[in-house]
Amino acid sequence: MKTRLCPLLAALMLTGCGASGASGLPETEPLEPLSAPAVVTEGRTPEEDYQLPTQVVGLRDWMGNSRWNLDPVGLLSQLPDQEVALYGVTKYSGSTALLRWGDALAEFDWSFGGPQVVEPRLQCWDADGDGQEEVVLINLLGSGTGVSIEELHIVEKNQDGTLTDHCFPETLWRDALSGQLSVVTAEDRTYAVLGRELVDLTDVLAAENIAPGAVQGLTTGSQASFSAWPHEKEPGGSLRFQGAVMLEGEDIPYYWYAADLSASVSYQDGGFTLSEIHLDSVPES
Repeated sequence: MKTRLCPLLAALMLTGCGASGASGLPETEPLEPLSAPAVVTEGRTPEEDYQLPTQVVGLRDWMGNSRWNLDPVGLLSQLPDQEVALYGVTKYSGSTALLRWGDALAEFDWSFGGPQVVEPRLQCWDADGDGQEEVVLINLLGSGTGVSIEELHIVEKNQDGTLTDHCFPETLWRDALSGQLSVVTAEDRTYAVLGRELVDLTDVLAAENIAPGAVQGLTTGSQASFSAWPHEKEPGGSLRFQGAVMLEGEDIPYYWYAADLSASVSYQDGGFTLSEIHLDSVPES
């Protein structure tokens, strides 16, 4: 049976307890929010005078049609009320995307697909609470064994009508968040630690015949997903990140994930912040 220490219970046990406390659990410190500037890309004038379709097609259908050059441009999603539309464009060297927002039309190097075909999610709302709407796009960058990476884009319309993309930086969840993870052993138990939250990995390691000493570290691996929705009572709406904790070590199976991550995402002044970051056990299967 896969049993782990509930993060809330661990936090309660750790109150006022140091590394040599009665519980035997390691000393921890609160985790502060993590911030980084967005990856900024200016939308460029489309390279060609594309014929833009008016009927939405599924991502899989567009990918199939474009493979045979039957329909290189596909309308993947649209928001008629906000006059927003997202198009995929197939080219000889790969693919790009077109974003139409009112009279503005810009081309971006956004990718869609991978082995797992997931439709891009397109929304339009005031994501930073500044009184102006932004286009919010979530697209699957890549997928495969142990890999599922989504991108979060927030596009602003400038006064001159051009479009600027602010992409959630991969370094924030892959590097900065990984740097806050640690693995410790206390009273013959092995824990994943993030801030004041712990997940007990002991039984999982035993079930997979992994020696506790084989776990040399923890990272976020290659798992990142996002969700976004507006909220009338919450300025800026709600943006969420979900990820996973991967075991590292020479004798660890490839892409071995042992815990879940979640956090609130905020976008402000061209930057992103992860806060309310939580570590949790993987649900029983």
